[in-house]
Amino acid sequence: MGSGSCSDSEGTAGAQLALYRAVWWGFCGAFIVICGAAAALLLPSDILLLALALVPVSGATAAAMYGGDTDWLSRWTRWQVAVTVAVIAGASTLILGLTDVLGYSVLWLVLLLGASSPPAVRWYRGGPRIGRAGLPERSTAELCRQWRDSYDALRRATSDAHRLRIVLERQHCLDELGRRDPEGLQAWLASAASAAGDPERFLKSQ
Repeated sequence: MGSGSCSDSEGTAGAQLALYRAVWWGFCGAFIVICGAAAALLLPSDILLLALALVPVSGATAAAMYGGDTDWLSRWTRWQVAVTVAVIAGASTLILGLTDVLGYSVLWLVLLLGASSPPAVRWYRGGPRIGRAGLPERSTAELCRQWRDSYDALRRATSDAHRLRIVLERQHCLDELGRRDPEGLQAWLASAASAAGDPERFLKSQ
């Protein structure tokens, strides 16, 4: 099977994940609207005020503590981190209040949404790993995607330590690709390959 077939399969999987992500966010949006309406109708005013107060406080705290030097956090801006933490803090307060009023079914629904979220699904399927561990088990198409994604992550890195980890990750990718198909990798490197380039079409699928 050629690299084109792998690319087609990867594209199909990506389209399916994008559709799942849209459906999941639709359910989340509906759940948030329902929880907000129920909270406004059922919860005491002190809990509502607490939730409103936690939003700016938690958001400002997250923005002040943001470092961006962890692998997953480097993909987020300070503003995105602040807004996400603020929303989670406010929503968590409302959900806990609704759990006390309506029972633990609300909490179980929240846990189900979290367990079925797109990031969780990517983790179940085997998300990107930093370092050499796990690379031999990944397909050539996945390694090439990791190579491309790591270039974007390197551009967004905010610390020398994070840049070093990404550079090592990229070297491990090249080492594994070279182990699998040294001729193909050399052909890609000889074709004026760039740091942001994609070697997949030069490599045998594995």
